[in-house]
Amino acid sequence: RVDLSILEKVGKELSKEIAALEKTIYREVGRPLNLNSPKQLSEVLYEKLKIDPAGVPRTKTGLRSTDAESLSLIQSRHSIVPLILNYRELFKIKSTYVEPLRALADKNSRVHTTFLQTGTATGRLSSQNPNLQNIPIMSEWGKKLRRAFIAEKNYSLVSFDYSQIELRILASVAGDPKMIEAFNQDLDIHVLTAANVYNVDIQKVTPEMRRLAKTLNFGVIYGMGPEAFARSSGLSREEAQTFIAEYFRDFREIKRWQEKIIGQARQTGYVENLNGRRRLLENINSSNRRLAAGAERMAINMPIQGLAADIIKIAMIRVAELFQKEKWRLSKARMLLSIHDELLFEIADDILKKAMSLIQKEMESTFPLKVFLKVESTYGKNWAEL
Repeated sequence: RVDLSILEKVGKELSKEIAALEKTIYREVGRPLNLNSPKQLSEVLYEKLKIDPAGVPRTKTGLRSTDAESLSLIQSRHSIVPLILNYRELFKIKSTYVEPLRALADKNSRVHTTFLQTGTATGRLSSQNPNLQNIPIMSEWGKKLRRAFIAEKNYSLVSFDYSQIELRILASVAGDPKMIEAFNQDLDIHVLTAANVYNVDIQKVTPEMRRLAKTLNFGVIYGMGPEAFARSSGLSREEAQTFIAEYFRDFREIKRWQEKIIGQARQTGYVENLNGRRRLLENINSSNRRLAAGAERMAINMPIQGLAADIIKIAMIRVAELFQKEKWRLSKARMLLSIHDELLFEIADDILKKAMSLIQKEMESTFPLKVFLKVESTYGKNWAEL
């Protein structure tokens, strides 16, 4: 359910903020321009303002790119770039979420998304018309927008999120003893990784060490190489290379598993998760190294992401059966959204505690791994409170 008055208010605030940003940007440039035109923006940034284009790729038309990644790369090179990134975020929230949500709400002020079973190659559900999986979460405007998603009277919104499910699957499928032990002892996996990579005691791990370890842990799932790790961590390429080499010395079974999966994919032309879901990899044996490397990254990632997708789908079925058994379905408890590793429900306040306990139990026992599945839950009257 959405609160249309909040959406209207957020829309007006966004319009005001966007107009102010446009004026500031035009003043910096010296003339008005269409900020949503990649061509005009590229000409202004790289030709008129002479911003250093080092590292920025060219588009098919030959212009320097102005996509989010390129702008992030040059944002410290000119004061106008952070303003453009800010403008883009606000414009997207207004045009992609605020206006469509108001238009799509039914007579009961409820929005009905469409889930696609075949929208992703890994098997995760995707959402469209509107896409409710991409509502911003961290930014100030994302929080304002989330306040507009509300529970019915005498109900609460409840979120159940699989904690670090992909890393747990990685530890399990690779059979890495250090990682398995860390999860089964409920240790902070990023702190443990930092302690191993930096060769220090756990107590001596700093927040910065943990941040780099976290980037590395999740990067390993996506087959991230030294260049990508250097970009996302702020390290030099040499430092990134050293970190990755140390990581695989400490977690040897992960490297062995990755090499085995890539070898199998080269032989069969596909990769498969524990549940039997397959993904074809037509470029795995390509003579074009860039295409082959992309396929290798997919080979490493799919058995993990694909199993995470299957686990959450099995959990959805198990929880739906629970609601049927308890006679809660629709009247007392409704499953609203599947968002990556999270399920969002609307649950009657008079059964809230019992339902939360039972749902968590079902989700945590969904699939047998070598580590336990951990689910974290929160509830509130609107989505921003979760």
